[in-house]
Amino acid sequence: MLHQLQWPTLQERRAQMKVVMMYLIVHNLVDVPTTYLIPISSARGHETCYLVPFARTESYQKSFFPDTIRL
Repeated sequence: MLHQLQWPTLQERRAQMKVVMMYLIVHNLVDVPTTYLIPISSARGHETCYLVPFARTESYQKSFFPDTIRL
């Protein structure tokens, strides 16, 4: 039914909402601490790229900041 209606999957919608939330955080449109955002100065073609924080456990790898920075 999703294909017939041309709707994005739940996984795609979640990824899109994570990216939107990251945009709001980066541009200080929401009050969320940005302690996990370490800018990378030598990013080719991108104004703002961030270092993915080290995640020892899989549950932390899939948490908001590490997962969204990868996106």
